[in-house]
Amino acid sequence: MAVIPLGFQFAGARCGLKNKRNDIGLLVSDREAALAGLTTQNLVHASCVDYMRERIAGGSLRAMVVNSGNANCMTGPQGVRDTRRMAQLAAEALGLQPEDVGVASTGVIGRLLDMAKVESGIAQAAASLGPSPKPFLEAILTTDLVEKEASATAGQARLYGVAKGSGMIAPNMATMLAFLCTDAEVDAPTLQGLLAEAAERSFNSLTVDSDTSTNDMVVVLANGASGYRPTEPELRNALNEVCVSLARQIARDGEGATKLIEVVVTGTEDPKRVARTIADSPLVKTAMFGCDPNWGRILAAAGRAGVPFDPTEARLTVEAGGEEHVLFEGGSPAPFDAKRVSTALKSDVVRILLYLGPGPSATVYTCDLGYGYVRINAEYHT
Repeated sequence: MAVIPLGFQFAGARCGLKNKRNDIGLLVSDREAALAGLTTQNLVHASCVDYMRERIAGGSLRAMVVNSGNANCMTGPQGVRDTRRMAQLAAEALGLQPEDVGVASTGVIGRLLDMAKVESGIAQAAASLGPSPKPFLEAILTTDLVEKEASATAGQARLYGVAKGSGMIAPNMATMLAFLCTDAEVDAPTLQGLLAEAAERSFNSLTVDSDTSTNDMVVVLANGASGYRPTEPELRNALNEVCVSLARQIARDGEGATKLIEVVVTGTEDPKRVARTIADSPLVKTAMFGCDPNWGRILAAAGRAGVPFDPTEARLTVEAGGEEHVLFEGGSPAPFDAKRVSTALKSDVVRILLYLGPGPSATVYTCDLGYGYVRINAEYHT
């Protein structure tokens, strides 16, 4: 069961931006919190991204207001005004200043927000703040099938995080949307550095469909309510634990996915690039959906990653269903029982292990690609 840090409250309300479920969320600290964050590097991005970059540069925050069902992206000057209006509305409802409030949006691109609905939703949410994060979790979801949360401790301090994301996932900074809070005492520059490290191991090592969103961001608020200042290793480990857990949950909940796939590559000058190329391959992902131990697709993807290696030194193994099967080594196919491997690949978690020589390892999280992904994305806009 997740342990919630001291001094934080959550709320969610349904205002009608989505057909069902909450669509306005609030996360509020009872005191000023140090702020760290990362945002999408997509040149096409939402006004909330620019707004949050300003807040992150300031290094402190008291609250986040989030809407789902509308990305408020590429909506011109009115979209910019609406983002700032969201901050103002939340600030008024919470007794804060607008600059104390961060803003995030997610949903369909290119549509103006219905601000009358947003105003009503923020008022409802502010009146229902409480210790449970569940209403907030529901409010940030779009095509997600499950809620995503994780927690950890940093000495005597607590860290809690939630995320949304199911499709349009190949972040180049963070994830679709992730919000973390901690009652640790820590300054904003230290928190920013540790968050960047954690994101590189988690959200920047995650892909569902190789599309980087326009609204990606991850935000951490640290309010110091525990009175405990963790060591950097303590806080680093907690951030890594929570961020990796959230990244794995996002991959498993990929649109239409039936399994989580972890691609682990060892050796070469850039194992992460090789792992990412494998994880992004539609041929590899569809083979995993079909439980097909087609090792040729995996090696072919590795070979086009643009990273030099000797294929004769490659050793390819899959781990699934509590079994380990070598598919290729020493420059030739390894003898294996294709039917048994196929049965193992029906597991909820599959690990693809590619050894290309001595050196560092990198892990990228992804999922299989099936009929459900096409159906969801063919129908999403309407």
